[in-house]
Amino acid sequence: MTVTLIPADRFIETSNNRQAWLEARKNAVTATEVAKASTPAGFIEAVSERLNPVELEPNGYMRFGSDNEGWISRYIKDEFGIMPNNWLIASADSPRFMATPDGLSLDHKRISEVKTGGKEIASVPMQHRRQVGWQMYCTGAEECEYGFVLRKEVYGLYVAAWMEPRMFHIDRDDGLIADLLETAYLLLDADERVLA
Repeated sequence: MTVTLIPADRFIETSNNRQAWLEARKNAVTATEVAKASTPAGFIEAVSERLNPVELEPNGYMRFGSDNEGWISRYIKDEFGIMPNNWLIASADSPRFMATPDGLSLDHKRISEVKTGGKEIASVPMQHRRQVGWQMYCTGAEECEYGFVLRKEVYGLYVAAWMEPRMFHIDRDDGLIADLLETAYLLLDADERVLA
């Protein structure tokens, strides 16, 4: 089997350099954005956010996710061999289509995604499937290992409810990716109409 690695010039910026990472994402269509824009109400919200970008102030839920992403990513590395990743990666088709998967295997065929939340899940939520689908499109990956950890509140603090993430396997879905691409091009068209 021939392994095709992502060329170095498609690794755009790391989230360690947050300002540069945010700047690189500014005119791109990202996984979070295209997932949101995949519903009619979400599309209106995504277009509005592209016109008037606002950086969210971190709240307790966001801090819990950030604080726990490291150990969950290391668990996935140990169990599945997928390295933690913080690179923003452009697709082979368009430099404006980008994603930052939470993990990327050394052969670039698998990614990982880490999520936390306040409610247990029995399957991967559609919003997250769309994000992962876009990440697979941008990287060319065929599979994703999705790790979820439940958040609970104890004495006013958020803590992990489990010692290990609940894992779900997601295969590449080219039908879903085709829908996401259609949404992405609609977002770019909306940009062009605003600039015209």
